[in-house]
Amino acid sequence: MKKLERARALDGVRVTEFTTSWVGPEAGLMLSQMGADIVRVENPATPDYWRRVSPAYFRGEGVNKSGYFAILNRGKKSIVLDLKKPENVEIAKKLVKISDIVIANFAPRVMDSLGLGYAALKEVKPDIVMIAASGYGATGPDRTGVAFGPALEPYSGVSILFGNPGGPPLPSGVTITDHHGAVTTAFAALVGLHFRDQTGEGQYIDLSEVETLLTIMPEAIMSYTMNRTVPPPDGNHNEVMAPHRCYRCEGTDKWVAIAVCDDEEFKALSKVMGQPELTKDARFNDGYRRLKHQDELDNVINDWTLTQTANDVMERLQKAGVASAPAYSAEELYSNPQLLARKFFVEHEHPEVGRKVLPGVFAKLSDTPAEIRGRDPLFGEHTDWVVKELLGLR
Repeated sequence: MKKLERARALDGVRVTEFTTSWVGPEAGLMLSQMGADIVRVENPATPDYWRRVSPAYFRGEGVNKSGYFAILNRGKKSIVLDLKKPENVEIAKKLVKISDIVIANFAPRVMDSLGLGYAALKEVKPDIVMIAASGYGATGPDRTGVAFGPALEPYSGVSILFGNPGGPPLPSGVTITDHHGAVTTAFAALVGLHFRDQTGEGQYIDLSEVETLLTIMPEAIMSYTMNRTVPPPDGNHNEVMAPHRCYRCEGTDKWVAIAVCDDEEFKALSKVMGQPELTKDARFNDGYRRLKHQDELDNVINDWTLTQTANDVMERLQKAGVASAPAYSAEELYSNPQLLARKFFVEHEHPEVGRKVLPGVFAKLSDTPAEIRGRDPLFGEHTDWVVKELLGLR
């Protein structure tokens, strides 16, 4: 196969975003890092959610200083169109006409109500790939429900599994519904693009955030479908591995994760702890017994980790072949030698904020390197350029 002469894998691909908040923007960000040109269509009356909930916005400093927005929208262009006006809907359609992919993550009814649903866009661009990511999907009794990550997590069943025994359901804290939904949205968009390249035909992709999360918790679903048992919340414990949790270490609020998957690793852990006799203890000498007595085992391990630093525990256990890592804070990650060696953090100058240091690309490609393609756009920054230069309208 002839090697593609491209600087980035998705050079030449154009994406139009009708998005807000997290799922759609993060999916577009990943495509942008791979080379796609992204144009965000923003509502002049209601800017992106993250533009409106930043501390700077509440202080009356405008919509251009949001850290969350910056992370999710770097390297994109922003145009402002009031889509309640027919002439602006026509401008949006002209933008779609020169695009390969459309990403939308509003409630399913919104794009149709604006005259920009798939049927309308297909008339403009027959081979367009449109992916509509919504909380519950475009069909079913809950399709019109208000969807937001903190509500979708419990709906999916994952929050009840995050809880501790006897306690309430717990949120992930990072709304994994949005992150996983974004990754799945980007993947589905590329599948649609590949199908178009093979057949010349576009298609509509209906994606439910709840369903994407259900795909990463198969054990819980299988437990019920096969055995009619509902897995209880189990905190940091694991159904088949013990020890498996975070343990408190020396220092203020310092923790280390340790996960042992078999007898050899437990033998290595016991040796590092200076307690090789644990492997002969009738409570801990095989995987089944360690699971049965995991609370007692956790107490033994925690007594040891309390006298150690988290980094020391990790280094010694990793050398012994046991999975272990500190629970790092954001400050510790920023100076982490591993991340620094991989040049993960990138720096941008922003006209209203100044220097920003933000997370980098999600994958390193050897022949078509990914990159963060500039800072996040100011609100409507590229409206004139898109309308006059890109679309040739006056």
